Amino acid sequence: MGKLIAFEFLSIDGFMAGPPGREMDFVVSAFGEDMERDLAAQYAELDALVMGGTTFRELSGYWPTPAAADEPLQPVMNRIQKLLVSRSPDKPRWNNSRLLGADPISGLREIKRGAGGDLMVIGSASVVQALARERLIDEFRFFVFPTFLGAGKPLLTADSAPGSLEMLRANNFASGVVRMDYRVSGRINCDAPNPG
Repeated sequence: MGKLIAFEFLSIDGFMAGPPGREMDFVVSAFGEDMERDLAAQYAELDALVMGGTTFRELSGYWPTPAAADEPLQPVMNRIQKLLVSRSPDKPRWNNSRLLGADPISGLREIKRGAGGDLMVIGSASVVQALARERLIDEFRFFVFPTFLGAGKPLLTADSAPGSLEMLRANNFASGVVRMDYRVSGRINCDAPNPG
């Protein structure tokens, strides 16, 4: 049985995307080749990437094109299996992609229970939130960018926050971005009496 990992870019104040029209500016301004090599190594160890419709459309519009030909991530992005969580009935056209169907959460639960390797959700806040509510995420991996956005799209909502996490790894990149990997270790009981 493989792990289900959620990988996200975050601002230092916890947003996964900035305001409309500038959603990924904070990532582009600090993203370096050392980070791209790190991602390529992580993706190479996976059985599949999991994406929501918006993330899939954005990435499928770039990685299979000539514009991405010189990117270290391009070969692995086009080779790896991609599982699409989307309400669209359209068959995905990106190489090695498939739609998870009418009940994608149950589909991912079954894939996770199988004999395969690890799966990684990238981007896709609504997918991460749904999987976190169902307690299906085993690990969170973050690239935390040294930028305060002040507003934007949060990764999790109060009803999807996984609770306590155990640090597995932390290291920094040349641009000041920090990679932090955590294992989900339990739920925080907000109804427990205050010990103080």
